[in-house]
Amino acid sequence: MLFFILHLALFLLFSLLYSFHFRALAEGPKGNLLVEIQTAGKHWKSKPHLVLLLAFLLFLLLPLNIGFYFYLKSDANVLVVILWIIWAYNWSKYSLFRE
Repeated sequence: MLFFILHLALFLLFSLLYSFHFRALAEGPKGNLLVEIQTAGKHWKSKPHLVLLLAFLLFLLLPLNIGFYFYLKSDANVLVVILWIIWAYNWSKYSLFRE
């Protein structure tokens, strides 16, 4: 339970930190979050882009964390991993690579 709350708190912290503080400092196009994530993938060494990538990584790991919290003691954790792989693949494909 503690890891789930910590993961959710970090995701909210990085998301709000980027949207209220670092979004104005980030270089590149503004307005479309998917384009900003793609730009952050190319220029990950600057602090605003790094905060955005950390928030995106926590967003990708959120279903895995939720699934393991609820289904860790059953055999459904295999389904959680399979669904998470599909989730992470589709989000990363359409946001980082824009295919």
